[in-house]
Amino acid sequence: MCFSLTQVKAQKGVVLKVKYLPNHDYQTSLSMDMKLVATATGDQQIIDKLNSQGITQPINANVSLAMAGDSKTGAMAADKTFPINIDYKISNISVSANGKEMPIPPKVTEKDLKIAGHVSEDWKLHMDSAEGKKIADSTEKKMQQMMDLFQKQVQFPDKALKPGDTFTQGSPMDIPITQGQSIHIDANMTFKLVSISNGKAYFDLVPNFSMNFQIKTIAINISGTGTGKMVYDIKNNFPLSKEGTLNMKIKETSDKLNVDATAVVTTKYTSTIN
Repeated sequence: MCFSLTQVKAQKGVVLKVKYLPNHDYQTSLSMDMKLVATATGDQQIIDKLNSQGITQPINANVSLAMAGDSKTGAMAADKTFPINIDYKISNISVSANGKEMPIPPKVTEKDLKIAGHVSEDWKLHMDSAEGKKIADSTEKKMQQMMDLFQKQVQFPDKALKPGDTFTQGSPMDIPITQGQSIHIDANMTFKLVSISNGKAYFDLVPNFSMNFQIKTIAINISGTGTGKMVYDIKNNFPLSKEGTLNMKIKETSDKLNVDATAVVTTKYTSTIN
């Protein structure tokens, strides 16, 4: 009876903390599909060249991408860090425009992305080597700065959440791409805890996204919002599945060509934890 009452009490709230745990194996699959409709205006010679290649107005493009990966963690050391080895591979990629398939080099789906690293005492992920080669100090510093930047966006409430509670995660950030130029991204995700049962927490998601940057005379602005769902494994502190749809508006302006587009992006993520 005491055990049953404890279980009922535990199901009333959940503290959301997404992190890798030592001595675990995370098998993950990811997929993304995008349907885009674009209209180009401007330099007629460029438009005529697109027409001659069968890319007529409006341009209907479809992009599909699928990946599978395995992340294995080792035992925790005395300094409360533990190793992690990540191996991801693109299993499928396809791109088409107005029904015409674009050629994809076979090597894209043949190569594995392998990363060795460690998880620190504060549960942050650090990269040590890629493709079996130690990362150079300058490269490692830049990659770690980028990783830290993204990990700072993943901040969850410290208190227990009850069904009906909501919170928003994310903040604006600038990612440098060249000297004096950067990509400005303002992305956030609103989480709503719908229910808790059988050791899992079920969330509704509302993403909001905007991005703008300029390279020479080309300016690109992207914005979007959507809906999604997430299932969170309370015991393992990790999402078991996440899916969503993002409706986007894309605008590119330059001295020769302007493009206005809309896109619908659907994503699906699943993870098996052992």
